[in-house]
Amino acid sequence: MLYVTGITGHTGMFFLNRLKQEGFSGKIRCLVREKTDTHMLENTGLNLEIVRGSIEDKQVLESSMVGAETVLHISTILLSNQVVEAAIKNRVKWAILVHTTGRFSKYKSASEEYIKIEESIIGMRNQIGITILRPTMIYGTSRDRNMYKLVDFLARHRFFPMFGEGENLMQPIHAKDLGNAYYDVLINKHITYNKEYNLAGKAPIRYIDLIKCVSKNLGKNTIIVKFPLWFSILAAKIYNKITKKAIISVEQVLRMQEDKSFSYEEAYKDFNFRPLSFEEGIISEVKEYVESRRNSRRGLKS
Repeated sequence: MLYVTGITGHTGMFFLNRLKQEGFSGKIRCLVREKTDTHMLENTGLNLEIVRGSIEDKQVLESSMVGAETVLHISTILLSNQVVEAAIKNRVKWAILVHTTGRFSKYKSASEEYIKIEESIIGMRNQIGITILRPTMIYGTSRDRNMYKLVDFLARHRFFPMFGEGENLMQPIHAKDLGNAYYDVLINKHITYNKEYNLAGKAPIRYIDLIKCVSKNLGKNTIIVKFPLWFSILAAKIYNKITKKAIISVEQVLRMQEDKSFSYEEAYKDFNFRPLSFEEGIISEVKEYVESRRNSRRGLKS
């Protein structure tokens, strides 16, 4: 039996679609929150069982995991230790954990907690098989927490403020590619067991080119206003002194200059991971955004 957390989330739904597409016949048990809409889960045709409860509740985790052979933890990395501990108590053989490349940031506030969590979990490999998947920034639909906000900002504004030159590299991964990776890791256990994989988009893209790409797909000619790094840092310092509710810190300004590009060679070699480029993947997200705004306007008119 496969036990899954976070299946109704952004990437979880793409994983679910892949399971349906492949005609997966194994039993699946999904832990979802009490008020989660499970209509899509109930009409998949899969051998799927829904358990309602909070993943933060250790007793719920332990009792709902009884009989599971494999755990796929898509939900937050912050609860990975708790999930693995429950899996060990239930003698689960294999846990696939979705974490983040954020653990490789050179800035302590961004990486310290992730490193601590992973080191603790890796230390449990003598009790359970652990496979760790580390995606970069996830995008692809209106459900993402990062790129959709950028699309919205660029759609609404003519000017875009940029801290520094925008030469830093990014390599966002489309949610569908990640959902497919969950499936491919699962069915290639003989290769992927106890491995760690960085998962990213097809190729790195400069931040400034990413902005231009989104703007082009929106049919806009965005004017990028660059602020020198020294000025951006000074402004952030002043801003943080003026207000206790500052939405950006000096470290965040510095992290914007950090390259976030990663090789997925191991994933390609082990389960033929072939992700979309950002230029390909962003098209559908921008289209969804544009259609959403158009429908919203129609609703207002009616």
